[in-house]
Amino acid sequence: MNICLITDIHGKKSSLKKLFDSIIIKEFDLLLCCGDITSFGGKKEANEILELIPNIQFYTVFGNCDKSEVREYIESEGISLHEKEVKVAGYTIGGFGGSNKSPFGTPSEYGEDQIMAGLSKLSYENMILVTHVPPYGTKLDRIGGNKSIGSASVRAIIEKMQPIVAVSGHVHESRAIDSIGKTQLINPGPLKEGYYGTIKIEGEEVKVELKEID
Repeated sequence: MNICLITDIHGKKSSLKKLFDSIIIKEFDLLLCCGDITSFGGKKEANEILELIPNIQFYTVFGNCDKSEVREYIESEGISLHEKEVKVAGYTIGGFGGSNKSPFGTPSEYGEDQIMAGLSKLSYENMILVTHVPPYGTKLDRIGGNKSIGSASVRAIIEKMQPIVAVSGHVHESRAIDSIGKTQLINPGPLKEGYYGTIKIEGEEVKVELKEID
């Protein structure tokens, strides 16, 4: 399984176009997005972004900067992973959108109890977990002064259920790879700044890489 991973597009169409100009998308089995498709946009903005995606199997969650319209739109398009899962080539892919509570009151925020309830709906069988918010206390969730702002619930579910890979975005300055137990973690960094990631799974071997658009 060869996966291309993006997050935090924030409405920047030019970055998405540059990505597809710089990679051979047919080399990937799947494209995953960890949310913030728009910057406080709705259905129209999300549609303008997602219609740029070429013919590849694609799933996403919404981010905290996506309005409820975006959640409803990706649900109606059959590409949402929020509180649900899909089977792809023997793997299960599921997730949770939005973020934990922040001081900024962005459109899609949840209490930790809501995040845990949503994540608990998933099977975790041979799973790739897709969340917008990263797990708390990792290299993926640090802002200035080394403060962690990730989700304790995302961390707890990863510790307990040990998905193969857990992918996230949200914290632009914490583009990183880490692990919790056997689970590989990756925040590929914001696509709007030219960053993406790749995941290659072959049997027991998992390789995650941070990439930058040429």
